[in-house]
Amino acid sequence: MRKRILYLLSLGHMVTDINQGLLPIFLSVYKDQYGLSYAAAGMVVFLSNISSSVIQPLFGYWSDRHQLRWLLPAGCLVAGLGMAAAGYAADYFLLVATVFISGLGVAAYHPEASKSAHYISGPMQASSMSIFSVGGNLGFGLGPIIATFILGHGGLRASWMVLIPTAITVGLLGYTLPLLGKTMAGGRHTVTAPGGSSRLKPGQATLAAITLLVLVVIMRSWLQSGLTYYIPFYYLNYLQGNEDFASSMLSIFLIAGAVGTLVGGRLADYWGAKRMIIGSMIVLVPLVIAFPYVQGFWVAILLAASGFALVSTFAPAIVLAQNILYQHVGMASGLMMGFAIGTGGLGTFILGGIADAWGVPFTIQLMAIIPAIGAILACFLPDLRPRPSSQEIIVAAPKEAPAAAGQPVEQE
Repeated sequence: MRKRILYLLSLGHMVTDINQGLLPIFLSVYKDQYGLSYAAAGMVVFLSNISSSVIQPLFGYWSDRHQLRWLLPAGCLVAGLGMAAAGYAADYFLLVATVFISGLGVAAYHPEASKSAHYISGPMQASSMSIFSVGGNLGFGLGPIIATFILGHGGLRASWMVLIPTAITVGLLGYTLPLLGKTMAGGRHTVTAPGGSSRLKPGQATLAAITLLVLVVIMRSWLQSGLTYYIPFYYLNYLQGNEDFASSMLSIFLIAGAVGTLVGGRLADYWGAKRMIIGSMIVLVPLVIAFPYVQGFWVAILLAASGFALVSTFAPAIVLAQNILYQHVGMASGLMMGFAIGTGGLGTFILGGIADAWGVPFTIQLMAIIPAIGAILACFLPDLRPRPSSQEIIVAAPKEAPAAAGQPVEQE
């Protein structure tokens, strides 16, 4: 039953994030129809990023203080309604408003869903979180495909089609809420540091650890955004490749990332999230350096390896954050899935300035510094993971009373 609920949460994750994947394609059509400048179009993306990502910790904080399982169907519904309404926006300001509202639905769903996945995961936390996380990867990947289908079957006015999967998923989530509450109430898992030492106590140590982890995830997000945008530029403009080749290379990168999400979660349960993050960052350094020196078949191999290694730390980072902030699991989820990834998009802007000044090949090689910095920072992270020990800390799922949310019960 827990697996079924976990798969449903992953489905909700996918359907919710499809709306974010729709935006780039829809926005290109709006730009032509309304004659928007690149700055005006960029403002839509910026505000969408603010509402869907940066404010997620606020929803997480609210979720930690109250029982808000209703945010699961509500967040998915608002995300779909907002993007469906965007297709009917009569002017630029209505477009901004509908996209912003859709982002709020995305922001509401993620922390609550991630917290729910955490409490029903059992001891295989990272593996369970990877199942939940891969739904978001698939949603982003399916978004452009669905947007192209919608535009080919009625244009922007056919945006109502997005409500079909939304309505089905919202119905399933709403129907499952009572069962989810019972399952969460019975969920518990142990988390210890190697050697049986106690987990971090709230205070300066916790603040330092979560700050370091946020910086590591920002580094990963910078690299992922940089590779996603600048690898196609490199193969189109410098290697004189065609658009189909560049598109297929990007697809390989994203698909390998989805596979890496699942495998990375399983590996982190055995090696620990800290080791997984450090290993991934170290592997990425030579992979990124090699990009300008390979061609042909080796391009696909290199991109697949990079996507796999880069995204494999997605679930382990979330689990580690939840174990560091074990009294604020929802806020930890929002920090990892929203704030860190959202603010990490700033790296694309910085890399763009470097590319304008020194060229794309130099920028790609410079990106190798990013995982190197991430690996150094990750060395100072605490190593918290589920494992038997003489001193265990039992983390019980939140009871119905808000005050009991996320409170640990210690056992000798």
